[in-house]
Amino acid sequence: MRVQGVNSVHEALKVRKVNKIYVSASARSPRIRELVSVAKKMRIPVFYVRNLSSGVEADVSPVEYVDFDLLLERCLKTSGILVFLDSVQDPQNLGAVIRNAVFFGCSGIVIPKRRSAQISDTVAKTSAGAVFHTGVSRVSNLASSIKKLKRYGFTVLGAEPDGEEIQKIQFEFPLAVVIGGEDEGISKPVKKQCDKLVSIPSHGKISSLNLSCASAVLLYEIRRRIG
Repeated sequence: MRVQGVNSVHEALKVRKVNKIYVSASARSPRIRELVSVAKKMRIPVFYVRNLSSGVEADVSPVEYVDFDLLLERCLKTSGILVFLDSVQDPQNLGAVIRNAVFFGCSGIVIPKRRSAQISDTVAKTSAGAVFHTGVSRVSNLASSIKKLKRYGFTVLGAEPDGEEIQKIQFEFPLAVVIGGEDEGISKPVKKQCDKLVSIPSHGKISSLNLSCASAVLLYEIRRRIG
């Protein structure tokens, strides 16, 4: 797996995922020089190459998926938040939501094994390396997994345009937030498992946000309510 850009490489270095670093021979950025210095202290090979448009890249160990039960246990211990993504097929959207989830301190992300983007170089780049700081679980059946966690007292919120405005509802922790795919939203089997459907109120001439922006607003509002 290869990641590009200073932020992604920096985050991969933090968790000791980097095997090799490639640096543009013409790079003059102080941040890249700092990365090289850190890599050499960690005895990570550094190679200087021509025509590297990103300035710096790294070969990193693949991100391993986390067992769903382990992710569930982590979340229960912290009364935290799990983010479920229902058939989000654009890797850039997946990466952006992962970055939002890590920023707002969520316990992990759950994706289906089929009809969904998977962890890749693009996801790592779009998440700016955030994917190295969280747990991502793959499950065979999203609806069944949500049904399972509800037995442990989770409140499940589904993000839907026709849902109740997020700031008007009451919810308890631990919490699961379900975000649907780019075209069809949350599937019917998954929607049936949601305790409440929530939306973000529009105050302008556009009625909706893109998937990654909507996830950031929802997670911000939830964190704001925690205090």
